[in-house]
Formats: sequence, C-alpha cells, structure tokens
Amino acid sequence: MDTNQGYKNRALASLSGKWDKAVIATVIYLVITVGVSQVVSLPFSSSIAGSGSASFIWTILCMPLMWGFCVFFLNLIRGKEIEWDSIFDGYKNGEWKRVGGTYLLLYIYVILWTLLLIIPGIIKALSYSMTPYIMKDDSAISGNAAVEKSMRMMDGHKMDLFWLYLSFIGWIILSIITFGIGFILLEPYMDSSVAHFYEDLKKEHEGIKAEPAPAE
Repeated sequence: MDTNQGYKNRALASLSGKWDKAVIATVIYLVITVGVSQVVSLPFSSSIAGSGSASFIWTILCMPLMWGFCVFFLNLIRGKEIEWDSIFDGYKNGEWKRVGGTYLLLYIYVILWTLLLIIPGIIKALSYSMTPYIMKDDSAISGNAAVEKSMRMMDGHKMDLFWLYLSFIGWIILSIITFGIGFILLEPYMDSSVAHFYEDLKKEHEGIKAEPAPAE
C-alpha cells in the first residue's frame, strides 16, 4: 500500500488534463444529490418526519447515481475514456436494481451499527467502502457477496483509509469556509485518491505488487 501523499500525487496525475470532465460530473452530482434533495424536502419542511422521509426517498432514488459517480473516478484513474454523463451508468441495463439494492443494504448495515455507537458505525462504513468498486469489477457478484469481499479486503486496512480521509481535513475546512464551492474541486481529488487506494488493495488481495507512486 502507498502513503497518503502517494495516493494524492497519483490522484493529481490522473486528473491532469481531465479536470474539466471531473468538475462537470461533480457539479451535476452535487446539484442532484444535495441541491435537488433540499428542493424535494421543502414542501415538507414544516414536519421533521415528512422532510426526513422525502430526503430518504430521494436518497434511495440517487443510489445508482452515487455508484456511477464512484465508478467514474475508478475509470478515470485507470486511464479510460470518460464523459461526465457516465455517472448515470447505474441506471442503465437494469443495473439500478443490483446497485440500488446493494447501496440500500449498506445504508441499513451502517445505520444499525451506528445505533449501537458512532465508532462501530464508522468502522463498518470503512469496512464496506470498497463495495462499489467490487461491483464494477464483477458484474455478476451479488450485493451481499460484494459487501463480504469488501470486508475481507479492508481487513487490516480500515485505519489506512481513515487516515487518508483525515489527511483531507484542511481542504474540507477550506471548502466549508468557501460556502461549499471548494467541494467542486475537493471531491474529484478525494475520490481519485480513494480509487487508487482500491487499486492497490485489489492488487494486494490478488497477490500482485502495487505500482510505486510517481515522483513529484
């Protein structure tokens, strides 16, 4: 496995010349998942339960989009031809059933663990985090099997991913200070870094030596 800075360097190298498509995809993704969610909840704003239910339903509808956005950056770091509209691939060819069902399963698992304590919820979220990539690489795998494979792959690496996420804390604070605008650039940076993390994890799981990080 690489260092946090190594993953960041590799992410920036992968994004070079592709920032325009990554930013467009990110803007569309954030508008739909965050912006539209607020609009959908607005008519029910007088009721906490109603607003929460509307947001939850919209989240379920967006689950194939969440997968497509994740896969977008996996394809990007693999050097494949990408277009911003590929973030909607989760809705094609009936894929939404498998993807949506798996994401719903993940949400239920994480929520149940979080009800016990926050820390177990975070640990399980990290443990399940490779599921979207696994589903991309194995179109025949079931949701439950993908979750179980993610748990096996992340065994001994959950803290590695946690520290990778934590290394972006300065950028996250800066993005919040800029009223969220900074997330338009931060999301591609983070998601590309995590996609590289998955690539190394996959190679390690398959017994293949990972490529060294490019020099700055």
